[in-house]
Amino acid sequence: MKSFVIKYKKLIIFSAIILALVIIFTTAGLSAPSRSYSKIVDNISTCSVPEGRVISQGIDVSRYQGDIDFGKVKASGYDFVIIRAGTSQGGKDKNFDAYYSGAIEAGLDVGCYYYTYSTTSKEAKREAEEVLSYIEGKSFTYPVFFDIEHIEHQSYQRIDENTAMINAFCKCIKRGGYYPGVYTSNSIYNNYIDVSKVLNKWDFWIAIYRDYTYSYNGYSDIFSMWQYSNIGRVDGINADVDLNVCYVDYPKVIEEFNNKLTKITNRH
Repeated sequence: MKSFVIKYKKLIIFSAIILALVIIFTTAGLSAPSRSYSKIVDNISTCSVPEGRVISQGIDVSRYQGDIDFGKVKASGYDFVIIRAGTSQGGKDKNFDAYYSGAIEAGLDVGCYYYTYSTTSKEAKREAEEVLSYIEGKSFTYPVFFDIEHIEHQSYQRIDENTAMINAFCKCIKRGGYYPGVYTSNSIYNNYIDVSKVLNKWDFWIAIYRDYTYSYNGYSDIFSMWQYSNIGRVDGINADVDLNVCYVDYPKVIEEFNNKLTKITNRH
């Protein structure tokens, strides 16, 4: 045995070194922290600074507006349309796809929103996943908004859960490759959300009906968009429609957002 060890000493030492290196690299590979694609996406900003002036004017629509001539909407001086993708009780809006195609063809910038009836962050995340299935293959130059305004959400006991719902929905949309935002009423914003936990994460589109005009410009440094009327009349639509002004150059912001996502995707 001794003579065997002496004869093959170099081979045994070499084999032992190789085995040790294999163990070291294998263990390092197992213990090394992995780079999370989702976490990298989370670090891309989705909180825009309002420019203090009206950048664009637009409308938001759902199936209740019926047939729409988006060419006439565009010709009337409107720049964008936010289309209802669906609701948590009714599913996908039956006019969503047709509205999207019509608005794009007319040269309007497009975003969408989803009206929630959910009461938990788990449900909100599931709704976001549902929205992602609705909008798959579509491109937007305005955000995908979480519409939280139902009477169920208007309770002081719901502040924490409302806030968690917003974060769950928007984070899921962002990780899905789209720029998220939040639509809500002035009352919910001021009373039933912990603004400190959402304001520096997501853009807010607020509904405040003063005199049904946008002559007042006091929100241009606070919110990204202001819905100033729900009884607007616009050529090409035979029904009342919501009217909005926007204080952020969303086509530019979202182009930059998409470019950052593309760079991340190309690295993975």
